[in-house]
Amino acid sequence: MNAIHPAADTLTIVAPLGIRFRDESTGEFITEGLNVAVYKPERPATRTQAVANPSGIYVVHHAPGLLEVEHGRGDARFWDEVPRQRFVVAVTDAASRFQPFQIDVQLPERGVLNWLDSFPTSLPEPTPSLPLYSSAIRRVPPGMAVLRADLWDATNDRPAAWSVIEAYMNSQLVGRGIADDEGRIALIFPQPSPRPFTALSPSASGSPSASIGPPLMEQTWSIELRALYGPVSSPPSLPGELLPEKQLPDLRVLLSQPEATLWANSEHTAPLHAVTLSYGRELILKSTPSLSLSRARQSVLFITPAVSPP
Repeated sequence: MNAIHPAADTLTIVAPLGIRFRDESTGEFITEGLNVAVYKPERPATRTQAVANPSGIYVVHHAPGLLEVEHGRGDARFWDEVPRQRFVVAVTDAASRFQPFQIDVQLPERGVLNWLDSFPTSLPEPTPSLPLYSSAIRRVPPGMAVLRADLWDATNDRPAAWSVIEAYMNSQLVGRGIADDEGRIALIFPQPSPRPFTALSPSASGSPSASIGPPLMEQTWSIELRALYGPVSSPPSLPGELLPEKQLPDLRVLLSQPEATLWANSEHTAPLHAVTLSYGRELILKSTPSLSLSRARQSVLFITPAVSPP
């Protein structure tokens, strides 16, 4: 990002990075409560915090190695010639509304970081922004539907950490969720529109026309499912004195995982391609257990990774 200067002798301050965050479930911009840290991969202990400006864009200043860039002119020639460096952006949410993640960026970045060119979104009006995905413990906003599951890696017998589920209606993406490191997922998306009523013609007696249709609380919708799972390897650990908190998964890696199979039963003979959503009810997904299945696996949704680790 850069400030426009009207005269040659006007001091210009170039912001090496500006990020707008958007809730992938509701489409709302998130302007507070996020911890956004920027650092060079080889220097994780030297971090710069991004701060939200009055427009709700998280802006970075004084990042190590970019101080000279901040005093550049910020014109077209500047952006054509300025060398870029690799940085890591780590995002966490103090209120645990959203899943934590990190991404690699090349700084300085002109304008607001544009993520939407990389992966499809369910939002009707794409705006340059970085998506935030709901955590498994997030409170469901009013007017939203939710799909929940405890995903279990059937091949490696462990939680399917960081697996992804996408929800579709009539082949249109309506929501995407990412599981946490324990395989828990809450895919939150807008409640589908109620089905239209059918108008009846006026009766011979002259009575006004009436409408018929299922009551709202009895309406259902078919939701198609698509799963992504690698599985993703945990990021390499760094010395505790450099980075005491656990490493975060890379968002690009998570959304680039290959397609995987969800199973309707614990024997892994019936793939789960679609489910039925009822109005006003949480949709809890789990594989139908067999008699021999342990109690600990009675309520999980089995998933088979597309590529098993060597």
